[in-house]
Amino acid sequence: MNTLFLSCLVALFFCSLGMAESPLKLELLVPHNPVTLSKADLVKMDSGAKGPVLGITLLYRITNTGKQAVEIRHGGDESTISLSIQGPGAANIPYRGPMTADYRMGKNVTIGPGESQQFQIKGLAYGARNMSRWSISKAGDYEATLKFSSRTGRKVTMLTSNPTQFSVVIK
Repeated sequence: MNTLFLSCLVALFFCSLGMAESPLKLELLVPHNPVTLSKADLVKMDSGAKGPVLGITLLYRITNTGKQAVEIRHGGDESTISLSIQGPGAANIPYRGPMTADYRMGKNVTIGPGESQQFQIKGLAYGARNMSRWSISKAGDYEATLKFSSRTGRKVTMLTSNPTQFSVVIK
């Protein structure tokens, strides 16, 4: 039993040596003013609902705080964003339909030391190939968090944003 315990401790120690903290920081940017949606912008919450919430576009920024340039993949099957929204009318609509088996290449994005790259999330779409989305059905205050993952060769980068608040008004 002692040998097993010591083996686990040694394995954890050596694994942690290879897990350096990423120099990349992820920030989710939301509108400071309340987002105004019309009733036509709202998406039905049934599983066959079509289309995103067109009136809401979020931005996210990836900043390199390190001393060397970092390369990530963006778009395609090498990267994924996962969006989480909490609020009175937030409903997750995961995509459950078919998907083609072709492999879609993303773009190489190099972020230099102290530099940032900014990307859009249109219509609260997220996930593999942005096929899942969030629905907003009520006015109120919402909190959003974003997770970004990118695979470049054997290197996997996983980032989590700060929770950010935004408001929705329906007219």
